Amino acid sequence: MSERDVFIETIKAAHKTGGCEGVRQALAEFLAQWGGPPDWIGPLKAGDFSVIYRDPELTIMNIIWPPGIITEPHNHNSWAVIGIYQGREDNLLWQRDGDGIKPVGALTLAAGDTHAMRHDDIHTAVIPGKSLTGAILIYEG
Repeated sequence: MSERDVFIETIKAAHKTGGCEGVRQALAEFLAQWGGPPDWIGPLKAGDFSVIYRDPELTIMNIIWPPGIITEPHNHNSWAVIGIYQGREDNLLWQRDGDGIKPVGALTLAAGDTHAMRHDDIHTAVIPGKSLTGAILIYEG
């Protein structure tokens, strides 16, 4: 079995036995082993949004953010696990407030870090600096 297939099967098993937190823990273990982009990702190209795996229960993506990106505030309408293998992602955290949103915090993720978001968590991702940021994102559904 290839390293990519081992990764996918491990994440699927972690989902079945531990849900979102199981997926986060499994991804954290892979990030520690990899110490950077896994070989099977291939060359990093800014703006690459690749689906690694998808079934009705899970979607696993590889995203290469170029520096300077700032997303609109958003949620994922499902839980999501973010794992950074290269670079940094700063997140502004928001909460619904009447018809709008209000800031409630910030979170910085650097290479090796993971974070799980609930289906209704709202965030803005900011990619600082001058380097690419590589991330694995895993969504329920």
